[in-house]
Amino acid sequence: MIRQAKSFHILYNFFMTDTDAILTELIDQRDRLTAAIQALSGNGTTKRGRPKKEAGTHTRTRTMSAAAKKRISDAAKARWAKAKKEGKNSL
Repeated sequence: MIRQAKSFHILYNFFMTDTDAILTELIDQRDRLTAAIQALSGNGTTKRGRPKKEAGTHTRTRTMSAAAKKRISDAAKARWAKAKKEGKNSL
């Protein structure tokens, strides 16, 4: 009877170890499939494009002085006048 009990425990331990290995492999496969599904569905953690601004941060807008605006305007008008004089319809 002791011999049967010993062999039972050996077989029990063998099958439990095998079952644990199978369970571990199945969990690994599940994790890989879940990651693949998330990547394909777009619900993953990585997103494309520019990241959104954090709350409370404000970037200053650049302002242009009136003199700078006038210089740009005068340069554009000179380009248009030159193009018109040369007979070009577009720059």
